[in-house]
Amino acid sequence: MDHNPYDVATKELVWEDPSCLMERLRIDPTWPVDVVESGITTLTAAADKVLRVRGPSPFLVNIEFQAGHVTDLVRTLWFRQVALDYQHDLPVLTVLILLCKEANSPSLNGVYDRHVPDGRPTNRYHYEVVRLWQEDPELYLNGSMALVPLASLTAVAESELPGVVRRMRERIDREDPSRADKLWIASYLLAGLRFPDEHVERLFEGVRNMRESTTYQKILREGREQGREEGREEGRDEGRIIEARRFLMLLATNRFGEPDEESAAALEGMESVERLEKLGCKLISDASIGSWRDLLR
Repeated sequence: MDHNPYDVATKELVWEDPSCLMERLRIDPTWPVDVVESGITTLTAAADKVLRVRGPSPFLVNIEFQAGHVTDLVRTLWFRQVALDYQHDLPVLTVLILLCKEANSPSLNGVYDRHVPDGRPTNRYHYEVVRLWQEDPELYLNGSMALVPLASLTAVAESELPGVVRRMRERIDREDPSRADKLWIASYLLAGLRFPDEHVERLFEGVRNMRESTTYQKILREGREQGREEGREEGRDEGRIIEARRFLMLLATNRFGEPDEESAAALEGMESVERLEKLGCKLISDASIGSWRDLLR
């Protein structure tokens, strides 16, 4: 299953505040929630953590964010759920959060059936589906801080977006600067999934916690434009490589500053989406990485 920077960045917010979605998922918010290693990292680099709910009867919650259409998505989620169940010997609730309409499909109905030709069932798999564009924005604007960057993807008209960004600012700017910086970058990235780049740039221009916002916006804009153009000319895989490379550039520049020539050349030479995304996840989660060379080593 494909994982792009939007999915990874959004899941990181949830890992920082694992209880943020419990009320929305009808899980008792008083039950403790922990982030645990999934134990199935061989399946996908982007699903190396899940949530463990320590209620009267513990269970796991696997939250999957999706920004693009994937044909065999449900089958992959089913495979992952079985692996998690087997690895941890706990029931697993899988929650698929669709970030935009492009990721939607009529087949995503919460049930996956398998049966033999004569109709006898072999498996039935249930999962939850959350379509963000149908969600009440108040739930995200007034909920956990980890949900605030998702507010622009809820049931908000383009004309209402300035008011939504203003309310996001009222909450995000109260946070520690480094935390606010991360929240604003996630907010900017996610808003671009739904609204035109020019509109998003105008709305987020001047946000005080997005250090060197012009640099960030330029990287993101060029990444989206170049990814789209080269994806059309050279195929979908090449477009994904460019998007992943630009996203890693964004994260690392935010942390280390502009790369030296050797690091920039090394990054430009990477042609594996999996490697680029794995480096992005490592950069977000490993505070010991202190430079471009540490990251690319």
